[in-house]
Amino acid sequence: MIADAGLTFGLLLLLLLLGVPVAFSMLIAGVAGIWLAVGPGPIAGVLAHSPYEHVASYTLSSVPLFILMAEFLSAGRFTSDLFMISHRWLGHLRGGISYATVAGGVLLAAISGSSTAAASTLASVAYPEMRRYDYNARFSAALLSIVGTLAIMIPPSIGLILFGVFTETSVGRLLLAGFLPGALTALGYVLTIWILVRRNPDYAPQTMHRASARDRWEAVRNAWPVLLLLFGMVAALYSGLITATEVGAVGALAALVIGVLLGRINFAGFWDASARAARASAMILTIVGFSAVIGVFMALNGTTNMLLQLISDSGLPSWAVLMLVLALLLILGFFLDQLAILILTLPVVFPLMTQLGYDPVWLGVIFVKTAEIGLITPPMGMNVFVVAGVTQVPVTEVYKGVWPFVVTELVILALLVLLPVITLWLPDLVYG
Repeated sequence: MIADAGLTFGLLLLLLLLGVPVAFSMLIAGVAGIWLAVGPGPIAGVLAHSPYEHVASYTLSSVPLFILMAEFLSAGRFTSDLFMISHRWLGHLRGGISYATVAGGVLLAAISGSSTAAASTLASVAYPEMRRYDYNARFSAALLSIVGTLAIMIPPSIGLILFGVFTETSVGRLLLAGFLPGALTALGYVLTIWILVRRNPDYAPQTMHRASARDRWEAVRNAWPVLLLLFGMVAALYSGLITATEVGAVGALAALVIGVLLGRINFAGFWDASARAARASAMILTIVGFSAVIGVFMALNGTTNMLLQLISDSGLPSWAVLMLVLALLLILGFFLDQLAILILTLPVVFPLMTQLGYDPVWLGVIFVKTAEIGLITPPMGMNVFVVAGVTQVPVTEVYKGVWPFVVTELVILALLVLLPVITLWLPDLVYG
C-alpha cells in the first residue's frame, strides 16, 4: 500500500519536474497507480467514466462562464476603464499609481476570478504608466504580480468555487467568506507599498499632478457600464435572485451585450475572447477531470484512510496538524499552481481537517489563501512569469521584488488562522 503510493506520487513529481502538463501528469500517474494497486482490469472503466463524472458538475459550469465574462470585459476595454478610475483618484500621491493598481486589482478581481488573467490585464494597462513616471521596474513588476493574486480570493473566485465543488461545501458561503480576507489582503498590499516607497523614494517618484474633479468624475462616467455590471451581479447574487452558479452566465451575457451595444466588441473581438476563454476553460476542466483518476487510485489504495489513521494515532494536537498541512501547501506552492495543489491535496487533507473539527468554509479560505502565495513564489510562480512576459522585466528581477509582499501574505495568513471570525462573520451574518 505505502510502496504503491510512494511510486505513484514519485512518478507524478518526476513528470511535473520534466515539464509534462499537470493534467497529463495526473492521468499517467493515476493509471500507473491503479495498475499497481489492482492490475489493469479496471483502468478502461475508470477512464471511461470517472473524468466525465468529475467534470459534469452544475456548480463547476460557473468556472468557464466567469472566464468568458472576464474575456468579454477585456475585449471591450472595460478593464482599462476600471484602472483609469483608480489612476485619476489616487495617481497624485507618492506611489499613487501603485495604490491605483491595488484598487484596480480589487475591481478586476470582483469581475474576473482568474489571477493570471487579472495579472496580465494589469501588467498591460498599468506597467506603461508606471514606467512613464519613472517607477522602478522591479518594484512595478513585482507589485503587478502580487496584485493579480487578489482574483483568487475576492469573489467570484475560481479557487473557492472549485473548493466548494470538490468538498461539497456551500459555494455561496465560500464566496461570501472571501470578501473580508480579500479586503484585508488589499490593505496589506497598500501598507507594504507605503513602507517601501518611504524607505526607497526612487521606487515611486512623486511626479504626477492631481487630477481635477472633472477628470475624476469623467473616469467614473466612462466606466459606468462595468460598474453597473459589477454592482448588479453582487446585488443579484446576495439578494438570492440568482445563484452562485448562474451569476457567471448572467455576467458573461451582460458583458457581451454591453460591449456590443457600446460598439466595443465586434465579431473579431467576440471570436478572440471566446477562443481565449475556451482554451483557459479546457485547461482547467482537463486538470479537474484527470484528477479523478488519481482519486480512484487513492480510494483503491486506501491512502486517505491510512494517513488519517496515522495522524489520529500520533496524538498531535489539532493546531499542530493544521500547521503541518499549511506548511505542506506552502511547499507545494513552490512547484505547482494553485489549482493542482487543491486537487492533489483535498481528497486527503479535507476529511482529516473536518474530522478534527475545523469549519469547512474557513478551511476553504485558508487553503485558497495558502495556495495563492504559490502564485508569486519561485520556481513556479505563475503570476511572476505572466507579468515578466508582458513587461519584459527578467523573471529573476520580479522574484527579487516580490519578497516584501510574500512576508505580508504570510502575516495575513497568520491573522486568518488566529482569527476565524474574519472569514466566518459575513457568511454567518447572511446565512445564519
